[in-house]
Amino acid sequence: MGGMSQPEVLTALSASRYAQLRTFRRDGSPVDTPIWFALDGDTVVFRTKLGPKTRRITADGSVELWPCDYRGRYAAGSATMRGHATILTGPAAESANTALHQRYGWQFDIVPLLKLPGVKNVDSALPLREKLRRATTRSVWPGSAIVEVKLGRDDANGDEPADGGESQRVGCFPRPLDQ
Repeated sequence: MGGMSQPEVLTALSASRYAQLRTFRRDGSPVDTPIWFALDGDTVVFRTKLGPKTRRITADGSVELWPCDYRGRYAAGSATMRGHATILTGPAAESANTALHQRYGWQFDIVPLLKLPGVKNVDSALPLREKLRRATTRSVWPGSAIVEVKLGRDDANGDEPADGGESQRVGCFPRPLDQ
């Protein structure tokens, strides 16, 4: 963790609007991506498009996180936190999606749809009608996944998530408003 205690890293993450997520290819090489996230205790959730990142997480849930800016830049020697990622489904995904909406507000639905210089927004090429539909919905977008990361797990030592990897856990994030 770069010399910082777990609570200090969690405090740094909670003060940041962005985190750098490191996933690993099958050959072990890292892939870094800045993400928006919600943090509750030692659990981070984020939304991503179904694709290479979700395939990497499904193949190997080992990830690393650290605070960064919107372009993925971070200070040298930033503290890193390891964790285990799983893709959420059902009520757990909707609850986590609600937590993300609460943290980022209108930006959570609008910014991913815009073409911004220097930022890779995979949904910016959608037709206008689909962009409008997504901008006004509060549910998980089609073609997207909500990912949960349990921090502080060292998967190299064989530690498993407390819930056995099940994605229906609803515990720490608020329930969707319609329930």
